[in-house]
Amino acid sequence: MLMLLPSILITLLSARWVWRSARETLRLRALRRTGIRVTGEVIDNDAQSRPYYGGALLYPVVRYQLNGTMHQGTIRNWIGKLELGSGVPLLIDPADPYSPAAADRDTVTRGLIAATITLLLCALLTWWAYTIRFH
Repeated sequence: MLMLLPSILITLLSARWVWRSARETLRLRALRRTGIRVTGEVIDNDAQSRPYYGGALLYPVVRYQLNGTMHQGTIRNWIGKLELGSGVPLLIDPADPYSPAAADRDTVTRGLIAATITLLLCALLTWWAYTIRFH
């Protein structure tokens, strides 16, 4: 029982990661069909702390013009630092112009693959812990 509870918890967390990654992948694919392409300028790199990593992940903040109006937002599908002032091709949802996505970056799909592999390994660990405990 001692080994079964943590493996169930890790499996549930992995399933949540798969769900979030799948939702973002579907959002990005829909955005590629219906989004407006613009070029944004990197104005900052937003550091979002991750206590379980012991550090921070960087997300570029970009400024771009859409229909004559200047907008600013953090790129959702990019993790890493970009040089300030550099240009980035973006996809913008006209209904949500403050959530830009990098047009030629597909880190979300790679995250979905990693999450799925992790979920499978955690489910295998849970099954193994269950068979040891109850058989």
